[in-house]
Amino acid sequence: MDVKQPRPPRYSIAVTVQIADQLSGRSITGKTSDVSLSGCYVLMKDTPETKSTVRIQLSYKGSTVTAYGDVVRVEAGKGVGLKFRTIAPDQLAVLKRWLFVLDKSDE
Repeated sequence: MDVKQPRPPRYSIAVTVQIADQLSGRSITGKTSDVSLSGCYVLMKDTPETKSTVRIQLSYKGSTVTAYGDVVRVEAGKGVGLKFRTIAPDQLAVLKRWLFVLDKSDE
């Protein structure tokens, strides 16, 4: 029996994002509409291709998180869904702090 893990909760947060396509080197900027511990959705008109491997740099309130991931969904002219593949423990800790503050503000 194949048991799926539940997806981490998504948080509605506008974070500035810079995406660098690892193959072409092209850099694109956008803003997130939501972020979770496993990925994010980035609003942008100029989108990378599906299945691209990218370096993701998220900037929020003076701190930055860098991760590597994959483009898992593209909505041309609208945005992309990114799944984090590699994120260093110290970077994950920063991301968790951002989301913890948002989670507490919902109470």
